Amino acid sequence: MSHHAHTRSKTAAGVLGAATGLTAAVLTLASCSASPPHPAHQHGAPAAGKASTGAAHPPGTSAPATGTSTGQLGASLAVSDTSGTQLDVTLTKVVDPASGANQYTSPAKGNHFAGIKLAIRNTATTTYQNNANNETTITLTSGKTLHADYNPITGCSNFDNGQITLKSGAAGTGCVTFQIPKGQKVVKVAYGNTIFPGRTAEWQVP
Repeated sequence: MSHHAHTRSKTAAGVLGAATGLTAAVLTLASCSASPPHPAHQHGAPAAGKASTGAAHPPGTSAPATGTSTGQLGASLAVSDTSGTQLDVTLTKVVDPASGANQYTSPAKGNHFAGIKLAIRNTATTTYQNNANNETTITLTSGKTLHADYNPITGCSNFDNGQITLKSGAAGTGCVTFQIPKGQKVVKVAYGNTIFPGRTAEWQVP
């Protein structure tokens, strides 16, 4: 074999060896990358895909008070809700029976009027605006709960047709009217927001 032919054979063999080595390296790299990488975790952080068990409320805040403030006729009870309402509400009197405010105001046959007299003070820093007719309910001796009747009665106005607007620190007094069936009596009165959850006032009536 000539010198030039021998040189070409050595060169070809070298190129073939290099190609073989490169192919092996690529196959090795592909084999190492076949499984997905493990998720990186920061020290002290919850693992990905797991819900945190931390507090649901932002730091420095707390859930609004819920439940019921209870007392007897004449007690001043706290009322609050998630809209920012903060009140001291007093059940001052239950007028039962009550008379209609005029000749055109009369209860349904077999019923009579009763008036629930409330004193409401706004203890929040914002203005309170609501309708006492919507917020007040009564429970009868039968266990049935009744909502307001809206008729005016003698000697106690229905706030401003039920509407209450109190600036911070202000107070107002009014009556909410109900129609009660013959033979029934008011045993419980409640006042609280019917839309936003919070703390409701509830009085036992002797």
